[in-house]
Amino acid sequence: MNFVRTITAYNSATTSENKIHDDATATKFGFSGGLVPGVDDFAYMAHAPVKLWGREWLSQGAMRARFLKPVYDGDEATLNAGLGETGKLTLSLSSRNIVCAEGEARREAAAGEVVIPPAAQQPAPESRPPASPASLVPGQVLGYAPEPYTAERGREHLGWVSEDTTLYDDGAIASPAYMLRRANYILAANVRLGPWIHTESDIRLHNLLHDGETLEARARVADNFETKGHRIVSLDFAILASGRLAMSGRHWAIYEPRQVRGG
Repeated sequence: MNFVRTITAYNSATTSENKIHDDATATKFGFSGGLVPGVDDFAYMAHAPVKLWGREWLSQGAMRARFLKPVYDGDEATLNAGLGETGKLTLSLSSRNIVCAEGEARREAAAGEVVIPPAAQQPAPESRPPASPASLVPGQVLGYAPEPYTAERGREHLGWVSEDTTLYDDGAIASPAYMLRRANYILAANVRLGPWIHTESDIRLHNLLHDGETLEARARVADNFETKGHRIVSLDFAILASGRLAMSGRHWAIYEPRQVRGG
């Protein structure tokens, strides 16, 4: 099976604290404009497995996505998905004749224990330390305040990512990309960041998050390392739906690009 879908990309984060989504800042880094968030690229790619496998995938599937090149607001972004004999769905997202993201999805996640990080207090915004190897130490638990999930919020997000709302009961069910955004939020809630870039996510789905339930995000720093002049952090995270595990995974981000380090 081959599946192709083209949508017009939308930068949903122009007012974000992360100025890599702002045109003026992003162009200083050598980009053509503000970057469409990686979590939104993930949403464009996740359309294929939920369209193919439906609720079954949303409650037991898996997906990994690596973000290679930027997608910009207004780009025609094309998703290509191919189902192989192994049951793995290969995914690619392209714009401007460039492959911008690659990944794969499985109908059923591989078996394995999920260690849920303990709950932790979210710091006040003014007390967040600058992001650094000292403030993002492997093993450190990150806090994030629980929040309600509502169909209204879900519909708004589905609109941002040009998703078919019928796949999520008009927002009554949260999409994986909505939950994945909290992996970004939990990082920014615990440290002060300059312009930073989401590079990869590897997720497992366990249960649905429904309208009226409480979303709780938890994370632990898995690694903090440097490559090609960039400082990168990875988080092991879990999203709970009124106490039930809804999503788990690992999330990577360049928290200090080499352009910032070089002044």
